[in-house]
Amino acid sequence: MLGQTKITTDGEICDKVELAIKRLKAFCPSEGYYLAFSGGKDSQCVYHLAKKAGVKFDAHYCVTSVDPPELVQFIKTNYPDVKREIQHDRNGDPVTMWNLIPRKLMPPTRTARYCCEELKESSGAGRFTVTGVRGGESANRKRNQGVITIPRAGKKVQKTLEGENINFTQTPKGGVVLNYDNAEKRRMAEYCIRTGKALLNPIIDWDEDDVWEFLNSNGIEHCCLYDRGYKRIGCIGCPMNTAAAADLERYPKYKRMYLNAFARMIQARKQKGLGIEGRWETPEKVMKWWLELPDDETEE
Repeated sequence: MLGQTKITTDGEICDKVELAIKRLKAFCPSEGYYLAFSGGKDSQCVYHLAKKAGVKFDAHYCVTSVDPPELVQFIKTNYPDVKREIQHDRNGDPVTMWNLIPRKLMPPTRTARYCCEELKESSGAGRFTVTGVRGGESANRKRNQGVITIPRAGKKVQKTLEGENINFTQTPKGGVVLNYDNAEKRRMAEYCIRTGKALLNPIIDWDEDDVWEFLNSNGIEHCCLYDRGYKRIGCIGCPMNTAAAADLERYPKYKRMYLNAFARMIQARKQKGLGIEGRWETPEKVMKWWLELPDDETEE
């Protein structure tokens, strides 16, 4: 239940909404937050919490080119103030999934998620970013995210944290996670923010029921895809989605666009003298390999 109390390290008792608002108020920089907004329930939650907290922020939606049309329209209709961000390459051309695949010479996979890096993660550089990350969403997030996360923090920052006796953990990619909320850590977080991108995860300790209770109790409309059985809403064909094959059948236009991108990828591999035999001989075979379909599965 959202109304359950939570004891902070300062001994203060408050419910999860109050605690999230306190976090937002405690860390807000003078220029305001960069709020990462996807249109999903978790980012909606932090958006409305930031409104309740009265903190300064600007919300940004990274256009991926593969988000469900229903989600894109939902954001346009319900959150007109959210800024749409489109990544561009060195030549000034928009970066999309359709030109990334031939450029990378392979589809994105669970272990090579270049799409997230190219289309989303570079946004908000140098800003203190608010996210809707929740620890309960995955084991990796629970292990590598805290209230404050500083990606790729240098040795100097880590040594300073140790010297200040700050409770933190190191992530596999060289970042640090500040685990608690007391005043010492607030000062340290503010110091580290100026050294690079830092993330505030105000609902890190919420579960899915907390999110839905907050949205519903405040009369906040959600994307219709949740009513169609979606638990999470993300890119069509995302390799992290176990239902990617079903998604592509639901959106045949996107399936065809992936096949066209695979065809250009195969051509680019040929030009570079890279192998395409076996599983990558045709766009359909690439699709079958990518979706981990059974050998007897036929493709259009």
